[in-house]
Amino acid sequence: MQKWDYMVVRTYGGVVMKVDDKEVGQLVNGQPMGEMLYEYLDGLGRDGWEVVGMAGVREGLELILKRPLEEHQPPAE
Repeated sequence: MQKWDYMVVRTYGGVVMKVDDKEVGQLVNGQPMGEMLYEYLDGLGRDGWEVVGMAGVREGLELILKRPLEEHQPPAE
């Protein structure tokens, strides 16, 4: 039976701000600073991740991604 690894990505203004519970972007004078979502998703896609859900939250998006979890592969952190 296939097992899956999941990831949650939160954005603000098109910038990746949080991956799972880790802060990766920041607000500077009210402006989001960090990697752009389209660039981030491009890299994740190359690593086998795919977007399986999305919801609007406040002034951004929350995306849920998954990829097949291989037998000897630990879950992403």
